[in-house]
Amino acid sequence: MRHFRTLLAHELRSALLSWNTWAAAGLFLALMGGIHFFALLESSRVAGDRTPNEISLWFFWLPLLCVLPLLTMRSFAEERRSGTLSALLTTPASTAAVVWAKFLSSWIIWVVFWLLFTLFPLLTQQRLGTPGDARLSDPAALWGGLCFIAVSGLMHVAIGILCSCVTRSAALAALLAFISLLALTAAGGALDSLPIESWEWLGWLTEPAAHLRTFAHLQDFTSGIVDSRPLVLYGTGTLLCLGLAILAVEGQE
Repeated sequence: MRHFRTLLAHELRSALLSWNTWAAAGLFLALMGGIHFFALLESSRVAGDRTPNEISLWFFWLPLLCVLPLLTMRSFAEERRSGTLSALLTTPASTAAVVWAKFLSSWIIWVVFWLLFTLFPLLTQQRLGTPGDARLSDPAALWGGLCFIAVSGLMHVAIGILCSCVTRSAALAALLAFISLLALTAAGGALDSLPIESWEWLGWLTEPAAHLRTFAHLQDFTSGIVDSRPLVLYGTGTLLCLGLAILAVEGQE
């Protein structure tokens, strides 16, 4: 445990000093700031059921695809290319501790990015809102959506770590993570739009589809509904990806 804490502190310190992290932060804030601005404009033109916060969170897939691969691509690929991974694995720390430390540091940074996003709705409410008016900023929907992003981010970050474990190229690791996350998100969106329950010949897909409907999970969290199925999906997906990452690193020692 002592080695794990040391590794985690080292990874967080390295991420804080890395230009890659600051570039990802700038891209994230630019993306989400622009999305929130246009969500405010859209809400001011057309009265709808969703607040600007909910509209902004609905586009979580944009930073997921564009920013998250930047956070995870260098975790193992860069160390393998530079030759420092072999030296790291000769330390008393286990391979599992190394993988988990890199995973948790990337996940913590991802969550911090989304906490920074809350500055946009808070400033909007302070400047434009009135006390007791939730049309500009609904705190329950905002924090529910952030909880979904934090929980689903466990598996998303684990996918990025796994992609970085299987290549020496950071750019290729980012591309693999982008494709994997795109496939996962697109599959969830497609299942949301298909009336699987009404198709008898696809009835067996009803239960698996309920687990993979990413945007339905987001809607549930923003509405205050916590279903066990997404928790099981993201938890088992995280453990599976990290287990495969440990095996990939050990196989290349």
